[in-house]
Amino acid sequence: MNNQLNNIPEKYRSFIQLSDISTQYRKFSKGQYIEYTQLNEFLDFFEDQDRLSRVMLQGVGIVCGFKPELTYSNKKLNSIKLSQGVAVTTDGDLLTLNNTSKVSEELYVSDLKTISIDSKEYTHFKKYDNFKVNYPAFYDENGGQIELWELATVQEATSDFQPVANFSNLEDQYLMLYLESYEKEVKPCRGVDCDNHGIQQIRNLKVLVTNEQGVNYILQKDRIQPHPLFIEDILGSVKQERVILERLIQEKGIETRFSYADLKNMYADVLERNGYGELVFRKIYEISKMFGLPVADHLTFKSVLEECLNLPFGFQYAYDVVKDLTATYSEIIKLLPKTFTKCLPDFASFPKHMMLGKLNSETQLDSSRHQFYNSPVLDDENAMQRVKTLISRFNLQVQNFKYPNRNVEVIGNDIPIEAESAIKITPSQKSEFLGNKAIPFYYRITDNFLKVWDFNKVRTPAFRNNVGYNSGLFSQESYVRKPLGFNIDRAPFYNIEGHQGMHYQDAFDQIKKIRDEQQLGFDIMLLSFKELLKNKDLSKAYFNEYIDKYSGLEHKHGVEKRGTFIMVYDHIGRDEVIVADFSLPYICCTPKVKINLSLPNTTICAKAEKIPFTVFPFNGIVTANVDSDLNGGVQLIDGLYFFDPASVSQELHNQPISFSVNGKSTDCNITLITEPQVRIVVEKVDIPESDSTATVVKFKITGEHFIDYQYSWDFLDNGSQVIQNPDSKGFVTHTFNNLSPRKIPNIKVKVIGGGCEQNVSLENWYVETPIIIKGIVFEKGGDCCEGRVPK
Repeated sequence: MNNQLNNIPEKYRSFIQLSDISTQYRKFSKGQYIEYTQLNEFLDFFEDQDRLSRVMLQGVGIVCGFKPELTYSNKKLNSIKLSQGVAVTTDGDLLTLNNTSKVSEELYVSDLKTISIDSKEYTHFKKYDNFKVNYPAFYDENGGQIELWELATVQEATSDFQPVANFSNLEDQYLMLYLESYEKEVKPCRGVDCDNHGIQQIRNLKVLVTNEQGVNYILQKDRIQPHPLFIEDILGSVKQERVILERLIQEKGIETRFSYADLKNMYADVLERNGYGELVFRKIYEISKMFGLPVADHLTFKSVLEECLNLPFGFQYAYDVVKDLTATYSEIIKLLPKTFTKCLPDFASFPKHMMLGKLNSETQLDSSRHQFYNSPVLDDENAMQRVKTLISRFNLQVQNFKYPNRNVEVIGNDIPIEAESAIKITPSQKSEFLGNKAIPFYYRITDNFLKVWDFNKVRTPAFRNNVGYNSGLFSQESYVRKPLGFNIDRAPFYNIEGHQGMHYQDAFDQIKKIRDEQQLGFDIMLLSFKELLKNKDLSKAYFNEYIDKYSGLEHKHGVEKRGTFIMVYDHIGRDEVIVADFSLPYICCTPKVKINLSLPNTTICAKAEKIPFTVFPFNGIVTANVDSDLNGGVQLIDGLYFFDPASVSQELHNQPISFSVNGKSTDCNITLITEPQVRIVVEKVDIPESDSTATVVKFKITGEHFIDYQYSWDFLDNGSQVIQNPDSKGFVTHTFNNLSPRKIPNIKVKVIGGGCEQNVSLENWYVETPIIIKGIVFEKGGDCCEGRVPK
């Protein structure tokens, strides 16, 4: 706040209430004489606190309303209707439209106003002169007042006003609210009593009109209003042009012999038309300036992309990184409208006025209309910080982009890069937010990069728990190092990386091995640029024929679930290596065999006997979809498959286990339930009192998962069962009527859970409370031997 006070221009200080803040006040005693300075000190303190609370804890600008509407009659402007609204100036003034509801009959007492109105209709105007106040925002460097006109309703208009129909080009003018504030000296006292006079504080809310030159001059002095939203076309979306593979066949014919160079040229042409992401860089640069953040150099980035495009493989990643940068920009512009936050609003920006925009503005966001700038305390989504984080991510994406054969300098504690020959499949998402996806392998990973990839993990140690190609080096958590071994229900996409540049058969075999071992649901195809004569391998096809037959191939450096991953290979030197990859959103091409698998139950107790699988085809191979170091309970006995609960690894208890046949996933699953292991004790026994016959017993149940089981009680040991489950703390209460201490029943409890059962018996649970005689008082002079009854 001190910075804001120091930044207030001297000519504004007399107009800004918050330029000098009262920090203390006095309390008064009964019968005390009060000086006017003491009373004013009291009023100033609470007014300053009220203003500071609005500005610092709520925000400044237009909260809502104040929308102008031009009305016409016989093609002539008839009036300007302004809707009711709420706004807060940077000096903490709360602005609303009002009408006079009662004119005071007493001298020097203000009229009463009402804000219970929907709108006000302004029909007249006149030249406005600010000579009473000399508000600095309305004067140029030479001391001349900018062009201003005051609007008035029919009731407010006096003889010096004229109809708005006479205002030329009013539609091209700009509207504002102005709180005219000044002190009005009263006339000298007449008579002996001046106590009810004082200095009147005038607060007149004016609706003013100015021209383009005037509004530009006002906004030049405004240190809050400039914002990325108002930069021309800054919110315009940027889309990455698709590379449509079918155009090769359409333009050059199916008989043409293609090579990796044709694919590379397609990507190079798209990037060249895109300016190598230049438009996104320009927009990010303008946004970054507003936040005081640097931006990566586009020319340097462009030269890196051009180097990547010169390679026989890996060129698709140049396209990918520009697509990623575009995605980051898209996230930024979605958040920008929510970033109107100011921790310490500049008090001199609009202390007594509020810009309402152009009268006939057709844009949704008018740079001449004040928005509302929330206090950071109201920024529930941390929008401002998110934008800053995304800008940092943009810069690091540019700086850390790597590709095959590019030497990337390792700095300090950077995470080392694994060998690019290692193929990895990483579960990812199909989210519009890049931070929700797995980190692609074409980025050099540093701690700083990990901290900005996903905003939700920025401020926690979890930033190292992002999954990606090198995730085994990020964290020691098993679900990060081996993400395919854990639940991937929310990951409908697989990043497949590290295969480009490898021999096509080696790449195919490695990907197939990972797919089969991890039971992943996608198919794999190889495409050759040369015709395959007498080809009997159904996982291979001739590039031209395949592209002509199957449409929709697209490079996504991976494949979605239930899709087909397609690798294209070509002769590079003496080898046939993978030069590009694509995917289809559906399974195609390879032979399909109908499979089915079922079990008699979907839940089973851990101590139950083996149960048989029903398998189709009959000779199908059944496997459990579990990590390779765990036992999923599948056993082959005399050519038949069984599920054996006793052999299942402890880690798989109480969670669904799914199965595959011949490497194909099925919808067959079963959950292994462990036997309940609970302890039941009698916590308390309340014996009957007075004439009551009720004995109340309170039981306490403990043990893992005790709340998940069902409890069947035989309280009287007569075979009669009562279902009574414990509360969240494990307590059960039961009332026995006419319970005889000489005949206490054994209580039997049957604990049931998922097909498992535990029987608990409570014996000798009732302990009769003995009567303790602390002393006997005899009558005076008597004793127990005289046959007298003691008191």
